[in-house]
Amino acid sequence: MCLIFDFIYNNAILKGSLMKNNFLITTPTQRLLPAYSGVAFLLSVVIGLTIWFTGSNHGLFLVINQQHALMPTQFWLAFNLLSYSKFFILPTLLIVLTFVWRRDKLANVILLIIMYYAVFAGLKHLIGEARPYMVLPEGSFFWINLYENAVKSAYLSFPSGHTGNMAVFAFSMNMLFFSNKKGLQFLMLALVVATALARICTGWHWPLDVLASSLIGYLLVKICFAINLNYFKRKNYARY
Repeated sequence: MCLIFDFIYNNAILKGSLMKNNFLITTPTQRLLPAYSGVAFLLSVVIGLTIWFTGSNHGLFLVINQQHALMPTQFWLAFNLLSYSKFFILPTLLIVLTFVWRRDKLANVILLIIMYYAVFAGLKHLIGEARPYMVLPEGSFFWINLYENAVKSAYLSFPSGHTGNMAVFAFSMNMLFFSNKKGLQFLMLALVVATALARICTGWHWPLDVLASSLIGYLLVKICFAINLNYFKRKNYARY
């Protein structure tokens, strides 16, 4: 789906069919996100469907969780802290960077952050999936908690707010600042992967939770940055 979107968008630019006053438009000289991101998206969908249909979500969780000792516990906890949506660290950083260097996209970023909180909170309460510590026997996996409310969020496993928060931040950074810097693009992707692994290795999420969250974050960035919010400003000014 994302490949089709990119194909249509880029061909429209080449043909000059998107004018500056259109409702849907982004910076004419760059993609919304790198071309390979669409491939990664489709690959992630295939992996997610495979996990779902094979019923390997719990088994894969245990396999990944048992690898937590490969990195110090503080490493995983650092990603948990950084991506915790209630601390508002990544959204604040994204807003500040956009305000300083890409103020033309500030409205899109604010819309994106609002959509992130609304969509993830809605899905969590709608689906109500139990976390690993509510399903698996005590002591069968590694679990650590320093600041999260394990009782209140016991049935809010899907999707992973931490992973989605990092995905929204990372993909936004790629779109806004790293469109021509592949090294930094992959660094942003690595942050998303590290956050996803941190949520599994600390015992808070199933693999499908973090995988789906990355995909949702990707789609939110694609959608929110495809909207030309300056269109509405010009419409309002035209009334006076």
